[in-house]
Amino acid sequence: MSHFYLGCACCTLPHMRTLTTDLWAATEVSDQLNTAQQSVDETPSWEQAQATIFHNGVIHTLAAEGDQRVEALGVAGGIIIATGTLQTVRQAMQEHHPSEIDLSGRTLLPGFIDPHMHILPSAVFKSWLSLTPFKSAPHQQELDPQYSFQRISEKISEALARPETLPKDKNGTPWVLGFGVDPSLMHPWEDITADQLDALDAKVPILLLNASGHIAYLNGAALKAANIDKNSSGVLTEGDVTQAVAAAPELSIEIILSNAMKVLNDAAALGNTTLFDAGLGNSDPKREIGLFKSFTDQAPVRIGAALFTQPNEASLDQWLSQETPDVKNDDIQDTRFSIKAIKLIADGSNQGLTGFQSVPYACFHEHSVPDVPATGVSNYPKTDLFTQMLEKAVDHGWPVLVHANGDRAVDYVLDGYERVLTPQAGGPNDEQAHKRRQLRLRVEHASLLSDDAIARMAKMQLSPSFLIGHVGYWGYTFQQTILGQERARLLDRCQSALEAGMRISLHSDHFVTPLGPLRMMEQAVYRTMEAAPGKEALNPEERLSRMQALRAVTLDAAWQCHMDHLVGSLEPGKLADLVILAQDPLDDTVSNLRDIVVEETWLAGVTAYRRDATTR
Repeated sequence: MSHFYLGCACCTLPHMRTLTTDLWAATEVSDQLNTAQQSVDETPSWEQAQATIFHNGVIHTLAAEGDQRVEALGVAGGIIIATGTLQTVRQAMQEHHPSEIDLSGRTLLPGFIDPHMHILPSAVFKSWLSLTPFKSAPHQQELDPQYSFQRISEKISEALARPETLPKDKNGTPWVLGFGVDPSLMHPWEDITADQLDALDAKVPILLLNASGHIAYLNGAALKAANIDKNSSGVLTEGDVTQAVAAAPELSIEIILSNAMKVLNDAAALGNTTLFDAGLGNSDPKREIGLFKSFTDQAPVRIGAALFTQPNEASLDQWLSQETPDVKNDDIQDTRFSIKAIKLIADGSNQGLTGFQSVPYACFHEHSVPDVPATGVSNYPKTDLFTQMLEKAVDHGWPVLVHANGDRAVDYVLDGYERVLTPQAGGPNDEQAHKRRQLRLRVEHASLLSDDAIARMAKMQLSPSFLIGHVGYWGYTFQQTILGQERARLLDRCQSALEAGMRISLHSDHFVTPLGPLRMMEQAVYRTMEAAPGKEALNPEERLSRMQALRAVTLDAAWQCHMDHLVGSLEPGKLADLVILAQDPLDDTVSNLRDIVVEETWLAGVTAYRRDATTR
């Protein structure tokens, strides 16, 4: 049985190894990979990059220096050659014999970057029944106002009515497998029991995974199939979740690859050109990396990754002995897959009531998680272990991403960073501390930040990546139910972080929230609590300007991922990763940023997505 500990849904999934048992069954997977790839009809056929000049539209370069809005842009060989006036760019591009694309008033931007999401779990759950609080139409990113246990019951009943479509376990028994269940966004909040699921069907096993990632809800048939007889409520946590999933249907490598390509194509259709997988290697470290390397050359996006690390030194030592981070920051190559960082996880999920807090959750007496205290749980009860692992990673030259949601988790993470980054007796000297800080060390989610925490982070040159959906999707339930008014004011303090001198990014943590960089921009610009009856803003003083929000999903996200020398802005010498939009997100008259149409996405000078194209 796998060791269990907390985290957000995609960061932990201790049962991911179980979900993909068949994937790693063979001694060698290369033949399986080749066979599976041939069956994936979503795989694009890459053409050679052509020399092209873009003009007659709005072109925002986000260049660190020089013009940030230009008349024309020229690319050749997958590289940006020139920006500036049309005459200047034509002159610079003469020897490449370019064609020209008239933007016809559309907007050209650097390709979007999601600096924290999870590809393999997202691929797995493409085969499960979606029971999330988000509308399920393609690329839909709105909350379902009717989300309730009744609504998910209807979806389960529809699946039960088509038994021939249900996945089957090794004994041929069909199961209903559902993911993304989120009682915190139900109207009303309803904790699910085995009796409720038995009322839907007492014979077909039903297993639902909570959006927080470590809670599962089972009916009696599923409990029996998993040989779990000590829990009549049907609510499972920790190793019991792993045991339950072990009894469920497995996934083949063909399905995994097909689903993974669908996830990547979805990302490209939303304007993403780079995804950063913030938890690679959760299932089978060596083979999972091999799997990624096998399909990234055919992917419509480039992929960076941080390596998932359990809270023990053996897990870290395995990575340090086998891998080396790609942090050159100067080598301009069309790299489609690279390993950049180590991932450590301090606590759980605030909306899942497992983030490590200094005070009990406001809703603890009404809603709680079995076997989890009122203040959530730390993955490092001995915080010295966290500090030792952090120091070992940075001493080996690894950038580190640390997941921290609760304010108490943030505090002990910053305590560890201070010991590792501050010159002191028994600690690093000035030179060591300076070298470590150059690794662009990150705090992931950084959900609840006090003024003191922000000041400490800025002093150490740390940078936060915000799951901005916490504000848009969960802001109202955080304010009214989970945290309370006062503590909710600490949530995702984007503007305060910028004013303190930090570089920030916005991320989806997909599948926790939908992919959608324009939606993330909108939630950071307006901070609207989308579940609130009056659609009020949560802490409007923390709103970002449109340009700040755009940088957080392009240049600053690239910087955090050690990829800003390649992508993130439209500057000569960088890769031609571009997105063409129907409208300009920096135009104040455009209010619903998430509704802006993505016309085309380009990767290294080649079209990776075109709206209404039949080849994608």
